[in-house]
Amino acid sequence: MSRRSFRGDGRRLLLDTSFLLPVIGFETSNTVMRAFEKLRLYTLYYTDLSLLEASWKIVKVVKKGEEEVARIAEGIRAIRKTMNHVSIDEDSFKLAVKMYKLGHRDMVDNLLYSTAVTRRLKLLTVDTELLGFVEEHSLPREHIITPSQLE
Repeated sequence: MSRRSFRGDGRRLLLDTSFLLPVIGFETSNTVMRAFEKLRLYTLYYTDLSLLEASWKIVKVVKKGEEEVARIAEGIRAIRKTMNHVSIDEDSFKLAVKMYKLGHRDMVDNLLYSTAVTRRLKLLTVDTELLGFVEEHSLPREHIITPSQLE
């Protein structure tokens, strides 16, 4: 086990899909790209759901070249090798459905946030809509962190 995995809950980040895209070879916003300098100080987690969401974004821009597909596959291998996988459990699903019924219609975001809550992680996101929804509905805010809050 690495030294980083012994740190407290505040150092365990579940990455929103936006933070997986650069590893796969796709640039996102400057905010996301600048955050990467600080991520080495944290233990990182991902879900297969984020890889699925990333694939939806990737297929829109990928051309037919084998080189591009190989680069994406290498990025996915890097994610699996360097980050910790976390699965979505029943409690996460229940909270995600509750969020949906409260009006937040993005089930991917709901499941990512809910997984962070139930697994005692912090979801690193740039999604201000999700953050606003969590605050508006008095859901636990301590499970979301934005790039500006990274140490």
